[in-house]
Amino acid sequence: MFCLNLRKYRNQKGLSQEELAEKINSILATNYKKSNIYTWENGTSPKIKTIEAIAEILNIPEQFLFNDSKEVLNKIVSHEEPNLKDMVTNTKRIPLLSGYVGAGSGGIFDKVEVEDYLYIDVSLVHRTYQNKDIKALRVIGDSMIPYVDNQDIVIYSPIEKGKYNFTDGKYIIETINGIMIKNLKFKCNGDIIISSCNDAYSDEIIKATESQEYLDIIGIAVGRLLKD
Repeated sequence: MFCLNLRKYRNQKGLSQEELAEKINSILATNYKKSNIYTWENGTSPKIKTIEAIAEILNIPEQFLFNDSKEVLNKIVSHEEPNLKDMVTNTKRIPLLSGYVGAGSGGIFDKVEVEDYLYIDVSLVHRTYQNKDIKALRVIGDSMIPYVDNQDIVIYSPIEKGKYNFTDGKYIIETINGIMIKNLKFKCNGDIIISSCNDAYSDEIIKATESQEYLDIIGIAVGRLLKD
């Protein structure tokens, strides 16, 4: 479990193996290299002080490197030590769904399943949605650069069908082209403009006089995890 969780949380933090080694060295005055991280991520475990440094760098409780189940999370939250409690209460556990949300191409979202759980700093989520139901999806495509790029992760808050409040923003939508992340702008005359962040992609306008039944707004984007 340690090797898998180390790799998972290192990737979520956006650190290469070499960068993690350098950060450990700066804390402990050691001489770790990329090869050491590779070894730990493939079956061996470092010394206790090194584990403590890794947890500090990745901003997670040490226990998460061995077991990041919901039961462990609850135990840590109820722990009497304030530093541990503060660390975890600033962390939110969200489901990473299987499939992709498209950015310039149709996403794959036919069978919604939880692929994994992510532990993220709540500051990464728009403050309005920090205590609401949120989920995560990987992005495929480049139409929403620089907001998100291919293989980045978008965090969104689900919207009940027909319950959106016509506020401009970035949304997860479903059209005849599949599941996508796009900018939506709601005009006073009832038109909806679907646009990308990447200027290479053209806008689409759904007129108020046209049928808008094929546009289903699934959720609003409230955060992101960038791979770099």
